[in-house]
Amino acid sequence: MEQKIKPCECGCNEFITQPNQYDIYQINNGKLELIETLNTEDEEKLFCRECSKELQY
Repeated sequence: MEQKIKPCECGCNEFITQPNQYDIYQINNGKLELIETLNTEDEEKLFCRECSKELQY
């Protein structure tokens, strides 16, 4: 069963992740190429884009 997620208490319905990843780029023929994206944590957290409160889901 899918969980219904509600907007934040402040009314915002946009959420962002905490910075928990980084990209690895490589120069190839004078151009930057994205090689890989690595996560630094197993658990992803979401935060309200307006008030920064953590989304509990």
